Amino acid sequence: MTRPTSTPAAARRAAAFAITLAVSLAACHAGPVRPEGAVDPRTYSICQDPDGAAAWARARAALARNDDAAALPDLRLCVERCPDLVRAHLAWQDTARRVGGDAERTMQQHYLGLPQGASVVGDYMRARLADTSYAQGNALTEILRRDPSFAWAHLSLARVTRRQGRLLPAIDMFAAAIVNDAELYEARLERAQVLAELGREEEAALDYRAYLRGVPDDTAAMRAYVTLLLYRLGRIDEAMSLLDRLEQEDPKSTSLRMDRAAAFWRAQEFREAAETYLRVLAEQPDCARAALNIGYLYYEVLPTDEVSRRRFWPAARAAFRLFLKNTEPTDGHEQFERTLAVPYRLAVIEELLGPDAGAQILLEDLAWPGG
Repeated sequence: MTRPTSTPAAARRAAAFAITLAVSLAACHAGPVRPEGAVDPRTYSICQDPDGAAAWARARAALARNDDAAALPDLRLCVERCPDLVRAHLAWQDTARRVGGDAERTMQQHYLGLPQGASVVGDYMRARLADTSYAQGNALTEILRRDPSFAWAHLSLARVTRRQGRLLPAIDMFAAAIVNDAELYEARLERAQVLAELGREEEAALDYRAYLRGVPDDTAAMRAYVTLLLYRLGRIDEAMSLLDRLEQEDPKSTSLRMDRAAAFWRAQEFREAAETYLRVLAEQPDCARAALNIGYLYYEVLPTDEVSRRRFWPAARAAFRLFLKNTEPTDGHEQFERTLAVPYRLAVIEELLGPDAGAQILLEDLAWPGG
């Protein structure tokens, strides 16, 4: 008689769990309801004045080439001609702060001199100048009391709340920003980061995916998403696809090659993983983690009996010796490996293979063993 794989009660519990998960994910991503009669969020992202729009284009070009001084006059002109264009205001504030001196004083005088309550954008920009998170939070809360649909204030209040370590309320505030302006992609990204920090990886993945649909060229966010997919969710195929795109942009990146090797490893394509780590070492001989991972792969993952240990352990010993000789640890894990774990493994290898001859180590010694 074949043993059943599950009982009816277990099936009911599994179905209930699936429904609960689906509801919780939907609740997280539904968020609050946008108020009726709210201001169209496009009001804060479009400049209809031709001179202002031209100034904004020139300023962005200057900022793209890191020329803050050239950007400042056009940013000032843009915010005067397009007073609702929030991103231009943000760029002026941030650029003036970087330049400092008269540029920063002029910017601060402009915003501090605006009449309170005359403009939600003006009040928002003045709130950003507050000296403390407490003062900034109070100012943002007052803005949202008057206009609960202003997504930028929800976003900034979420950031303040996040800095205070109040992550669960911050998630709700990011959600409010998204509901009130679906194209405020920063809220998607930062909510993804908080969700991942809380261990809610599935929900974080949804936000990363939505963010990258809107901002497909953000390689930093793409790398963070790859890390989530590869090391926490185990979605190897999706991670591989993103790694293809990232490596086209940065074909010499060591960290991307290390992620590629890890993806091969998790897909149980062990030879490809070892060969990828070897290519890293060929170009960057002091990459401690690559040598360590090759050694661990040959020492523990691949051997299953004495015959396979005799096959793989000579290369494992070479990798461990290279790790100890040519690399410096970069974190506590590598320091532990150097001090305790690797010397122990080398002693175990010596019990089986005999003493190490101490010959110079070549990369060829770490290559995939024959057979």
